[in-house]
Amino acid sequence: MKDKIGSWRSGAAYAAETIGTAILSGDYREGERLPLEADLAASLSVSRNTLREAIKLLAAKSLVEVAPRRGTVVLSKEQWNVLDEDVLNWSGPKVESDRSLMNELARIRYLVEPAAAFDAATCARPEQVANIMAAYKAMEEQAGESLRNEEVYKRRVDVDVAFHFAVAEGSNNRFLISITRTIIHAMRANFRALNRDTKHYHGNLENHGHVAEAIARHDEKAAHQFMEDLIKRNRKDTRTMLGQDQSTDSHD
Repeated sequence: MKDKIGSWRSGAAYAAETIGTAILSGDYREGERLPLEADLAASLSVSRNTLREAIKLLAAKSLVEVAPRRGTVVLSKEQWNVLDEDVLNWSGPKVESDRSLMNELARIRYLVEPAAAFDAATCARPEQVANIMAAYKAMEEQAGESLRNEEVYKRRVDVDVAFHFAVAEGSNNRFLISITRTIIHAMRANFRALNRDTKHYHGNLENHGHVAEAIARHDEKAAHQFMEDLIKRNRKDTRTMLGQDQSTDSHD
């Protein structure tokens, strides 16, 4: 099945995205039953078997539950897997302005990323240190590019994400790597919103450099502190973007 940009996807993926987007936009409310299988399949122009596969995909993301005698029911927002890449993408731009989600993201980043930087300064192998430095250099290169088109903007987000994941990998701590992989899609959504503002990207670039250099010289405490500074700047800029009162931020 061909989507709007001409890429081929399975019918199940198409149906899951269509239904998932409707759930996230509120067209299907929490606790509401989805239409009967035959009717829903017909409305999507897919077979009932394809629809069942789509429902399995949605259930795996905790958006719906198939309940005996009740059919397929939309679960409450508290149960949705908000860190799933598809769920974030289906939420559209509104996820970037979700104050609660962005505040919670900053809080988990405070717990995870400074620890990853500390461990990277201790444990990173030479090639991992080189990867971190290369990721920072790529960020520097993008800082020199003007946001004249969407591709430049996308690359800016990509190199930012790549830097943070390189630090996590440098920790050689499977738990820190796994947690970072879990939250990376939410981080990407945050970076998409912030990195359109050149002031934020340039303003926080120095902190990325400090983190990379501290890791390279095996200074654990400095790496930890600079990563905290980096996240603090990110949170401050996010709160400004969302029009939130900075005085309520306990980390500032």
